[in-house]
Amino acid sequence: MRTTIVITSVILFIFVTTAAAEIYLWPMHGERRISSSFSEYREGHYHAGVDLRSHGAVGLPCLAVSDGYVSRVRIGPSGYGKALYLKLSDGRTAVYAHLDHFDDAIDSLLWHHRVGKKTSWCDMTFTDDRFSYSVGDTVSFSGDTGTSAPHLHFELRDSMERPLNPLEAVYSIPDRSAPIISGIEAIPLDQESLLDGAPFPRVFLTRASGASVYMLHDTLHFEGRFAFGVSVFDEQGYGSYTMAPHAVSLAIDGDTLYTIRNSSFSYDQSDEVALEYEILGAGPAGRYTLLYRNDVNTINDRTGTGVIRSCEGPGEGICLEMGIHRGEIIASDASGNVSRALFFFSIGAFPVITEAGRLEAAPEVIVSARDQNGNDLRGRLFESLDDGRRWDEIPLEKFGKRYRGAVTDTFAALYRYEAADEYGAKSTVYFSGNPRGGGPDEIFGEMILRAAPGGIHAEIATDRILTGDPLLILRAAGTPDTLLLHRTGPKKFSAMVACGELNDGSNLLDFQGFDSGGRAIGIARAFSAWSLSGGRKADIMLDDTLQATLEAPSVRRAVTVILGSVPAPGAFPAGLKSASEPFTIDFAVETLRRPLELRLDMGRKTGLFRWQNAAGWKCVAVPAMEGGTSGIDSPGIYIFLTDGIPPLIRHAALSENTGAGGFFKPYFCYLPVVEEGSGIDPWSAEAVLNGQRMVCEWDPFRSRLVIPLPAFIEPGQAGLRVEISDRAGNRTVGEFGFMIQ
Repeated sequence: MRTTIVITSVILFIFVTTAAAEIYLWPMHGERRISSSFSEYREGHYHAGVDLRSHGAVGLPCLAVSDGYVSRVRIGPSGYGKALYLKLSDGRTAVYAHLDHFDDAIDSLLWHHRVGKKTSWCDMTFTDDRFSYSVGDTVSFSGDTGTSAPHLHFELRDSMERPLNPLEAVYSIPDRSAPIISGIEAIPLDQESLLDGAPFPRVFLTRASGASVYMLHDTLHFEGRFAFGVSVFDEQGYGSYTMAPHAVSLAIDGDTLYTIRNSSFSYDQSDEVALEYEILGAGPAGRYTLLYRNDVNTINDRTGTGVIRSCEGPGEGICLEMGIHRGEIIASDASGNVSRALFFFSIGAFPVITEAGRLEAAPEVIVSARDQNGNDLRGRLFESLDDGRRWDEIPLEKFGKRYRGAVTDTFAALYRYEAADEYGAKSTVYFSGNPRGGGPDEIFGEMILRAAPGGIHAEIATDRILTGDPLLILRAAGTPDTLLLHRTGPKKFSAMVACGELNDGSNLLDFQGFDSGGRAIGIARAFSAWSLSGGRKADIMLDDTLQATLEAPSVRRAVTVILGSVPAPGAFPAGLKSASEPFTIDFAVETLRRPLELRLDMGRKTGLFRWQNAAGWKCVAVPAMEGGTSGIDSPGIYIFLTDGIPPLIRHAALSENTGAGGFFKPYFCYLPVVEEGSGIDPWSAEAVLNGQRMVCEWDPFRSRLVIPLPAFIEPGQAGLRVEISDRAGNRTVGEFGFMIQ
């Protein structure tokens, strides 16, 4: 009996402890499966809640997680779709979004309100005695409004309307999978800081090494100030949904330097997602979380700076002594599963190659290098007779303070000399003995320009290895300026052009170099660029005849904008005509607080379109609807197109309304709409059924109009008249007949 009592007490204690930890009811019946986590990356904002899976079903009951009352109901064509805000008894708010419908009383109120106001959308607030619920009551039904697939978006907000992580100290979920760490980004923080000899970030992919442990097998080498980023995503283990982890931290030599904890943020901080992520590829694996605090980042759940520097150099950051150091990135989900990525790096000045040349009088090469820290170096010399496709190592022997090596008796050879310090930090130079002079062959190359914070990043690639030190010259206003050029590969070079060096308007970059055969290469790239601070305007030419005004209304730092002309990457949708030539706009998204504004009103039926690869040309703005202004929040290829074709309403059909309540019939009417031009104006839709106005909701994800049918509509033959416009003002009217049961 005593033993039984003890066991029972233990079981009771465990139950009470678990129940006490969860102060709210889970918002849906069934297993706890989620498809998105709190504070996940979304383009332009953070995800403010968790997404509960409905496994493709619509109309599942959504439960009151605690006693409370409905404080707000919102219905819109995008964003949260149909959403209900439940004010809880403790002052917090629970938000249920992407709903199919509400309970009968709210459905009736909202339908009559919208019909009376002659609109399909609404945003209404209520007092605490209007719609009250007890814990466990059904407050709404899950759906797919405002989203591409059925699920319930659920949020918890504090008394100041700040989103909270529901999986932190509120709910627990079954989770058998630790986060996946797929890559590490190494980031020099200024032009004086070097990673493997160049001041540009690089990505290194990790390898799995045991359960939930990842490794970098190469040692990284830094000089100056630097930081790290990580590609990390989480899976619950019940499906292939990739989510954000709960916490990520960076430790160096066992000391934690920076921690991200996804606990809470305010909506006015949501756009700071651009400061914490760098998009380097497609999907979650191409998205890197920056493990250092940007100087304009205001989110509270970030501790430390994450900036590292060598003690020998100036600047802010954690000071590390010269030598090898151990890095560790730790990622955890809300269920306590942990992954680690381990790597090593050295810090110190890179070797300086002081001499590398072939003698004219004898088949010998003379090389020398020095270590800036006074230590011994290891030098290696290689020779290639086929422009770098094959390399043979040449033995070196001491020759005074230099080294020499016997090479093939030909001036057509290419040489590579490497000098490495005791930690593996290496400097490399390519050279030949061929006199510079033109040959019959040509050298081909290309120059790509990309906007970056603080200026422009130039990348040059050639089809042959160039010897010596090629030049990159900026020819803007005044005297030509020779830029600091870094070799980032045998046939690749990079440079940064600071915004202060650029001329507002026309600029020219001139790249010059020679290969091992003495043949010259020259690449000249003309481009237009402007540096815009907050509120500053620039008059720009989109093509030979179109002048527009570009403004940066609010920036975090000065933004450099590159403007250019390009051929159209794809055909225009049928019926659209070009009103301008295609043009490119490039800028660093993280420098903006608000989108750029392009001011050029081309008339009511002309919109600004952006090329979206597989999706083709998509309208992003109709200037006439916004006072002649188009907002531009993403770099890309743009064009102005005139849309004179109205939408096409195909037919009317009925579909089952799963889980419908008593106010609506168990089916609804929908009408597919074809619109390949400026896009549907969701506020323009109107519907009249048998002479009575109906609510007519635009579903952009399924390209259809949805007409919920109230239960009081009499059975029999129905005549439906529908009107809708696109954003260019082209209007369509359709009349249809069907039977109501």
